[in-house]
Amino acid sequence: MRTKKWQRRLFRVLGVLALILLLIFYFSTNTIDTTPYFETTYYKNTIQKMDSAIQDIKVSKGELLAGFAKINITPKIVKDQPDPSKGEFNAIKMAGNGSGQIAKRVHDSIFAKAIALNVEGQEVVFISADMVIIPELVVLKVAENLKGRIDRKQLFFGATHTHSSIGNCIPGFVGKSFGGEYQPEVVDWLSKKFTQLVLNALEDEKPSKFSNGYIKTPNLIRNRIIGETGRLNDKLNLISFVQNNGRKAVIGIFGAHATTIGTWNDAYSADYPGYFQRSLESDTIDLALFFAGTVGSHSNKGEGEKFDKAQYIGETLADSAKTLIRTMVYDSVISMTRITSELEIPELQAFYITDRLRVSPFISKKLMAEMGPIYLQGLKLNNFIWLAMPYELSGEYGIDLKNALELEGYTSALTSFNGQYLGYIVPQKYYYFDSYEPRLMGWYGPSMGDYLMELNFKLSNALTDKRL
Repeated sequence: MRTKKWQRRLFRVLGVLALILLLIFYFSTNTIDTTPYFETTYYKNTIQKMDSAIQDIKVSKGELLAGFAKINITPKIVKDQPDPSKGEFNAIKMAGNGSGQIAKRVHDSIFAKAIALNVEGQEVVFISADMVIIPELVVLKVAENLKGRIDRKQLFFGATHTHSSIGNCIPGFVGKSFGGEYQPEVVDWLSKKFTQLVLNALEDEKPSKFSNGYIKTPNLIRNRIIGETGRLNDKLNLISFVQNNGRKAVIGIFGAHATTIGTWNDAYSADYPGYFQRSLESDTIDLALFFAGTVGSHSNKGEGEKFDKAQYIGETLADSAKTLIRTMVYDSVISMTRITSELEIPELQAFYITDRLRVSPFISKKLMAEMGPIYLQGLKLNNFIWLAMPYELSGEYGIDLKNALELEGYTSALTSFNGQYLGYIVPQKYYYFDSYEPRLMGWYGPSMGDYLMELNFKLSNALTDKRL
């Protein structure tokens, strides 16, 4: 009798535990939302906001003023009492690789750089840094520091996307996983650096000329989702500015991930974009910037191992840039059009469980850093179109838009990491593919790519007054 009572109690306990586990599973998971994005509230709200932004489009035409600035953001690692206001820290984890190293030394210094443009009083500033991303908290502080001088919507942010730079900048579980424990003093120090950088660029504005173009470099890039059969956005875009006093600045935009340097590395480095920038700056260019382009499906390709490979890719890319620069024709009169639109996004569908299930939005939001208003920005300079995006867009998506613009006579660049981060945006056909990009980093469901590409096309239509 006692045995039967014990068994009944055990079955009850097991039944209660099973029920609790089922309830936990039910409330902590969600099935993937396959609702067509154009039937959703977030889509309708975003289209309304974009239509309003297009009505408020900023257009100016006249003589170009351009200003250049550069600032060293290499942290100093000290054993004794650090002074974060001077960039001194006891330890900084390098961001980008989940199991990355604590930085112990400097292989090559890392920088933030900016170019300010002014056409008939309308100003914009391009800002890039040798970082995996420019964290939103840094961007928000910079915008607050610059209030009254220039607006956030006039700032176009980007990053080289090196994985051997400054971490400890993003709160939350995901931020900690990719960049180490959040340290607000790192954000405060970087914010002051970036603020001074922007002010220096604005103060340097002088009469200038502008040109742009691209050159294909298929030997340096590969499709890392499906390999050799995948489509490639293999264009290196260049934007060049020459002040009338002779000083030259160049922005290079390329879609290959800056991941030649892995978790074995314990030294700060700008990876191959650093070699690209230094190679140009050692030649006839006074300031070279690099923006990561459509890196959401593309990796690098080159000869050698470790830093030798980074050097090969960066300097080979720079050689291609020098060839293009020699053929550029410059204009001093610029037609500049600018749009910034706020977009809404679907609920999180992050953290893979099965092909049909993801962790629930409620729990996912607890693991991610909070985001403010999310901006998609567009700029037209004569025949050049630039879209600055808060995500890593697939190169395969980028090809379609760039080709459509080229048919209408425009060159274009699409850059990632514009002050916020929405993960990888890859074509819907890859959503259920068992690879890093869609499975771990595709956070917003199968329709997210097509949704954002419609917005990219709509913004481009407004900038060009065409129907692409």
